[in-house]
Amino acid sequence: TFRGRLQFAKETNFRAVVDDVERISRGQGARQRGTGSRLVPHRLNRDERVSFDIAKKLCFLQTRGTGYRKERKDSPLNNTFRQWCDAKRRPWIAVQKGSGSESDPEIVLVDFSPLRRKPGE
Repeated sequence: TFRGRLQFAKETNFRAVVDDVERISRGQGARQRGTGSRLVPHRLNRDERVSFDIAKKLCFLQTRGTGYRKERKDSPLNNTFRQWCDAKRRPWIAVQKGSGSESDPEIVLVDFSPLRRKPGE
């Protein structure tokens, strides 16, 4: 069950593997159980794949707006990059680009949770 997996992740301080993140971004199954979720989209389309590859090189993600994809009802690019940051033990940094006007500014988001350590580490 989902609760069981969530409890497992909390107890073991689960961290994804980079290879599995690449696999789920292409719509393939992860080799290690617990990476990704069927409830959270991770498969990237062609444009998102280019942005993901650039983000891996720069170590931060740039999106237009929130990166929300209506047909998936979420943001696969944000989800996948967050998993990649977790696997690499790097903070998740995203720049949401606005239209350039004062009413639609750029927003920088930072998540430090991928820097977590196992107890005793």
